Amino acid sequence: MDDKLLKRIDEIVEGLEPELKKLALDIHDNPELGNQEFKALKWQTDLLRKYGFEVEEGFCGIPTAYKAVYMGKRPGPKIGMLAEYDALPELGHACGHNLICTMSVGAGIAMREFADEFGAEIQVIGTPAEETAGAKVEMSRKHAFDELDVAMMSHPAYKDATSLNFSAIKCFQIEFFGKSAHAAAAPEDGINALDAMIQLFVGVGLLRQQTRSDARIHGIIQDGGKAPNIIPDYTRALFYTRASRFSYAMELAEKVYACAEGAARATGCTLKIQDAEEDFRDVCSNLYLSDLMAGNMEKYTGHKFADLGRTPVPGSSDIGDVSYCCPAIQTTTSLSAPGDDAVYKPHTPEFARRTGTDQAVKNCMDFVKGFVITAVDLMTEPEHLKRIKEEFSHVNDPRLEDEIELPV
Repeated sequence: MDDKLLKRIDEIVEGLEPELKKLALDIHDNPELGNQEFKALKWQTDLLRKYGFEVEEGFCGIPTAYKAVYMGKRPGPKIGMLAEYDALPELGHACGHNLICTMSVGAGIAMREFADEFGAEIQVIGTPAEETAGAKVEMSRKHAFDELDVAMMSHPAYKDATSLNFSAIKCFQIEFFGKSAHAAAAPEDGINALDAMIQLFVGVGLLRQQTRSDARIHGIIQDGGKAPNIIPDYTRALFYTRASRFSYAMELAEKVYACAEGAARATGCTLKIQDAEEDFRDVCSNLYLSDLMAGNMEKYTGHKFADLGRTPVPGSSDIGDVSYCCPAIQTTTSLSAPGDDAVYKPHTPEFARRTGTDQAVKNCMDFVKGFVITAVDLMTEPEHLKRIKEEFSHVNDPRLEDEIELPV
């Protein structure tokens, strides 16, 4: 990329920085839970409208979702920037979503001039409630991302890294129904639903010995009875199964169901299993796009990226569903100054403090530049999109279960 173009990108982003910093800090200081992000929605959409985007609020029927579109003066690739902006209970922005939306909104606005010059359609899509309901799942079902040539975002972390490959998650509830009785006077008249639940957890504990290293099973008892002298006639538990591929998360869930069926039969209880929260698919990051973005960041901003490749990350995110609709990436953005190697984890007070610092905002401005440079590459060099789409064509290949090598 020539120096004149790079200088212009710097000028645009530096000109936007005061407004973007205000957006990041306003959202940081006014945390809102998932599907309640009305202030964050207004602040983002007001700024996007100011810069010529056509904005649809209530996108996909979700009150705090939005879609903002800027049509360049010439045709070209459809480039999507994904924004998250929900906070955590009590901790506030301890996952840095105030910065995610700032980077995506900022990058979308900064791309406009180049969309006019080289040809592109820019979409900034507001996706609420990542921490809970995972709006991207419903939006994916409604084909919100199918038309995009790429979807990009970056998540705050303690270091810069290539796109995260989060695990899939399957969520379900298990209930046992028994018969109450006096635990001292007539225990033989009861059917103990807690016994069934305990047997279930024993079975799951043993099942963990035969699971793959990339898999996890989590469960909690939400209702275990009312009093020690009453045989519990009802118990309820919530379970998650995770794996690097959704098919194995489903396979594990079926095995947990079998443990529950055995426990019900052994104790004489009846059983009910139903879906609980949204399931998230695994993230199948587009490695070519991820490497293109990381390379631009290292070359033009000086950030050094850890290369995650296809290494599974134990957490889960609703961007997994997006990654099966279009080529998608979610890199990570350090909140630290250069040379600061301190490790701090999301969902902690320390992380929440860092997401409101000047250093965090400064790093995000570098990522805005990186996304714009990458977008210009996509607009001006068709070979990039060709390689990205070739890799994406393999995403639904069942051989991915065996970790086939994708073209990069």
